[in-house]
Formats: sequence, structure tokens, C-alpha cells
Amino acid sequence: MSDATLKQSLDGRIRNLRHFKSEALLPLFEAVVNSIQAIEEDGDVTKGRVVVRIKRDASQTMLKFGEHETLPNIVGFEIEDNGIGFNSKNYDSFETADSTYKLQKGGKGVGRFLWLKAFKKVEIESVFRDEDGAFYERKFDFTVNDGVSQKSLEKIQGDVKTIVRLMGFDEDYRKQPSAFKTASKIAQRIFEHCLTRFISGLAPDIYIVDDADSSRISLHSLYKEIQDNIVTEHFSIKDKKFNVHHIRLYSTRAQTHQLVYCAHGRDVKSRQIGKLFGTSIQFDDDGKKFFYSAYVTSSFLDEKVDQYRQEFDIPDKSNLITGEDITIEIIEEQILDLSRKHLAQVIKSIEEQKADRVSRYVQNESPMLRAVVKYCPEAMNDIELNTSDERMAQTLYSYKGKAEYELKRNSEKLLRTQAQSIDEIRSQYDELSQKLEDFQKDQLAGYVVFRKMIIDLLDKKLSLNTEGKYHNEDIVHDIIFPRKADSDTIGYDNHNLWLIDELLAFHTFAPSDKRLCDFTTSSSEERPDVLIFSEVGEDRRARSISVLEFKKPQRTNFDEDPTKQLFRYVREVRKSGVWLPNGRQVAVDDTTRFYCYAICDITKQIIEFAENGNYACLQGEFGFYNYNRNHNAHVEIVAFDKIVLDAKQRHKAFFENLGIGS
Repeated sequence: MSDATLKQSLDGRIRNLRHFKSEALLPLFEAVVNSIQAIEEDGDVTKGRVVVRIKRDASQTMLKFGEHETLPNIVGFEIEDNGIGFNSKNYDSFETADSTYKLQKGGKGVGRFLWLKAFKKVEIESVFRDEDGAFYERKFDFTVNDGVSQKSLEKIQGDVKTIVRLMGFDEDYRKQPSAFKTASKIAQRIFEHCLTRFISGLAPDIYIVDDADSSRISLHSLYKEIQDNIVTEHFSIKDKKFNVHHIRLYSTRAQTHQLVYCAHGRDVKSRQIGKLFGTSIQFDDDGKKFFYSAYVTSSFLDEKVDQYRQEFDIPDKSNLITGEDITIEIIEEQILDLSRKHLAQVIKSIEEQKADRVSRYVQNESPMLRAVVKYCPEAMNDIELNTSDERMAQTLYSYKGKAEYELKRNSEKLLRTQAQSIDEIRSQYDELSQKLEDFQKDQLAGYVVFRKMIIDLLDKKLSLNTEGKYHNEDIVHDIIFPRKADSDTIGYDNHNLWLIDELLAFHTFAPSDKRLCDFTTSSSEERPDVLIFSEVGEDRRARSISVLEFKKPQRTNFDEDPTKQLFRYVREVRKSGVWLPNGRQVAVDDTTRFYCYAICDITKQIIEFAENGNYACLQGEFGFYNYNRNHNAHVEIVAFDKIVLDAKQRHKAFFENLGIGS
């Protein structure tokens, strides 16, 4: 064939090739496989030898950053073999676009075009024995612009060998993560690409050489490390036979469990299958970590591989139109069934470890998720053994939401049933009611855990901070009811009035740190810490109002008795109408009861204020109590410690039942 024929379509052919950046070393793989095929064609593959030399930028030097060295950029590869070489038939095939010369070996006639997709130039030198028994050396270049050029052929004395130089590594491909930078990773990837050849005993000696760091890696040595851990099984679909090679890889570039489809002695495409086993991290083999790979081979896959050897002409699923007997889905069902059986012991160990960890986490940290573990076992497949507690919680809460939605949907469906008798829906009803009860228990558990956290937070904020000082009263104020807010602007879950009194959680209106003139007819700009309108009748009269005033922990220098401050607020509120956010007025009269709380630490000055006001001492000396008839006000001076202690005592049984301490 003339040069003009190849040149005529070469540039367009290269441009039209699909990109392979996810497998940037594919041209190198093609060259290595070509070398293996050349050795096979020459005779005994066990006497074959392939050497891959990594070529780096000579203008760069080895750079060292701390303990790490950076190798110069890879600019090309040199692949040498002692195969049959570019004799007349092979050379003619090379010059023929879409040659079918290697069709029986899986050749698609496009491998050399892939070279020029990622490399600027290919140089080839080949010493071969021709049909006349003489040795010849053929040299030529291969580029996009010139096709096959710089050709020469001369008779020589020498040993059979072929050298293919892939030169000028295109930067778009060289910078891809799949274009590995070190000899060890490149060797591992070539090894995995050709692994089924090693398993079948059809691989010659292959070495990866990198002069930059004096690396010389034998792929057969990599195979020896794993060959005792390879188990092969067979299965059939219709009349097509398949082989599954269960492989434990103790060193792999993939860093995941994989199902690998192969064709013609090389890997074609892979799928991560870690989630199907419950973990994507390494399995443990008596302390030795490994990733599992299922390599699948079949003459059926050989027939169905596409010309780029990156996909198969096999439908993912069958449908009524195609009616395909064999699909990827059917193949994978068989493979994964064998894989699970092969890995049964390690999978069981992983499941037990995960179940134990999730159980301990739910018991100690999130008892509100217990029903999820019970009713959503599939959630375990999305939790890794080494996942963080935060990620575990996100996964469990995600399944909790799905389960609650499904429970709601099924409940509504059951209510719409057309059943003629209760017996027809009894089993469904019993199942749904049990689930509902369990999830409601978890909701309660979650609420109790939240309260435990709030109590612990308040307790902590009453202690010295990192600077050796006590926190301001604002901190305590915000824990119980956020400042500058009211019950119409924050939700029920955003305040913690239950710390003072459970009944305060249920109220009509509560402004916090707002001026009296903003919600009453008073002109006062004073700001009660929290005013709580607990009971408002249908006649819009306030039956009871609670007033909270917080003081800084361990404060010792009061300018006035805190109870006087409380009574001042009572006077202003009693003589003024209160306006609710909806514009309606609430009346306050002589029948309105006031419950006033001065919340502080009991210091000497506070004790003096209480004695002067004739206050009675609360049980345990945690404060003082009095009733003021003039204001119809029950007044308590309450110690911070009493609030924390009372809250812990009220919740003690719940905390103990959940196993989260008191």
C-alpha cells in the first residue's frame, strides 16, 4: 500500500478516535500487548521477553521536598521485545488501516492509531528473520502529519528484537491521574491489564525499567505474590461459558474492590463492587490487607468487545424489544453470587464489626436511631467500617427519613383500603402500628438526648471559662431563651424554658430581652430578660405571667436587690395592656398571678437581700421563696445549681433507661 493512502485519512482518523483520559496509558498497554502477540507468533511464549523503559524529561532533575522526591515528567516510553518483528506481513498489516491481520488474536486494527492520539511521534526499529532465513532491520517513523515515513530496510547480522518508541507524551494525557508517575504504579497497572495472561500461563517475562530511580520491576514477581490466592470458578449462561478468577490484590492501583471484564487477555472495563459487600475498604486476611477483584473471561466477551477495547456490545438489561438472552445484569448476578460465596467469611466478619460499631454508636450517642437499625438493614451497606461518626449519623438519618415517609405512605394507604373486615387488614395494621410505636419511641429518645445535651451545656457554662473567668449572664440567657426574640419568631425546639418549669414550655407569648414599650402600652424602655404569658383565657385576660431575670454566675456586686427589679417589671406590665404579635391586646389585672424568678448564684449579698425581704429558704439551701400579696406574685431567688440539679433529677429515669448517664 502506498504512503498516500494512509496519509490521506490518518489525520481525520486520529481526531475521530474517542478520548481515553480515564485510562491515559492505553497506548502503552496496546504496545505491550502487541509485543506479547509478536512473541506468541514467533513460538514459545515462555522464552519471550518484553522490557518497558520509562523515558523522562532530560532537562529536569530529581527534586526533593522534605522526605519526598519528585521525578521528572514522563515524556515517552520504549517497548522492546524479542518477538517475530515487523516482517513483510506484519509491516503490510501496519500500513493497512483497519487491518484484520490480527483478528483471531483480538486485534481491532486501531491500536497504533491510539499511539498518535496521546503521543506526537512513534519510532520503530525491528530486526526480524524473513522467509529466506536472513536477518533484516526495518526502521520507520509514524506521525499524524507524515504517516509512515523515514523508512529503511537493510540486511544485517543480529538478534531478533523490536523497539517501539512512543515519544512526545501529550500534556492533556500526561497530566491525567490515570497516567501514573512512578515505575511501581505503571508496572502494577500493566500487570493488572494483562493479569489473565499470567493466570493462563501465556505471559512472557515483562520488566518495567526507570533509570531515573534505578527501578527494575518484574511483572512475574508481582504475579508470584498473589498466585496462591487466585481461585478460578466457571459458570454458563445459555451455551456461553464464563470464567471468574477470584483474586486478592495486596497492592493495587485501584484501591477498591472490583469486577473486571476482560477480552483477549486484557482488561476492558471495571466496576466498583465494594458496596455490594458492605465495605469499600480493604479486607483483612490474618492481618494482611487486600482488595478483592473478580476477573471475568469468556469467548463471548472476546466476541462482543468494541474496537477500542473499552466497552462491550452487550445490553445492560434485557427488554421486550431486543429480547436479549445474555445481558450485563444477568452476567453480574452470576458473578456476584460466586463472589459473595467466595468471600463469605470476610464479609461475615465485616458485617459483624459494622453491626457492633453501629450498635455501640446508637446506644451511646444516638438512641433515637434504634428503629432505623431494626427496620432498615440495607443502611449497613452504605456505612463503611472506618467511616466517621458524623458520616454514620448522616447515613442513618437519611434512612430514618425514608422509613418514616414510607411508614406515613403505607398508613395512608391502609386507611383507604376497601377491606370488608378487620381480619383482612389485621396483619398490615399490626406491622404498621409496631413500626410506628418504635419510631415514636426513637423520637422521644432523641428529645431526651437533646435535653441531656442542653443540661450539660448549661452546667458547663456555669463554670470558669478558658480565661479563668465566669461567663456573662447572656450565655445562660441564650441557652434558656435566645435574646432579641419571641415565641412567634422562634420554634418550640429553639428555647429551653423547661429548664425552669416544664409548664413554661407551653405558653401563649414570650418576648425575650425586648423593651417593655415594644409590646405594652408602657413607655418604659427597660428590658425584662424573659416575660412568659402562660395562661391567656378566651376573654384575652392573662391568668398568669412568669418573669425571668438572669444574673452573671458568681456575681457579688449588685447595685440593687434583683427582686426589686422584678417587681418593677410587674408594676409596668400590670398597669399596661400587652399587645400580641397578631395585634390583639391581652389584659392584665389584679387577678393575674405573677411568678418571678431571680436566677443567680447564692452569694453573701443575695443571702442578705433574702433575709431583708423575709424570704424562706428553699430545700437544700439552693435559694429562697416569698409571696408578695400586693403584687399577687410568687417570687423565687433560685440558684443556678438548683436548676441544673432539678433538671437532672427530673430526667434521671429517662437517662438511665437510654444508658446515657445522669
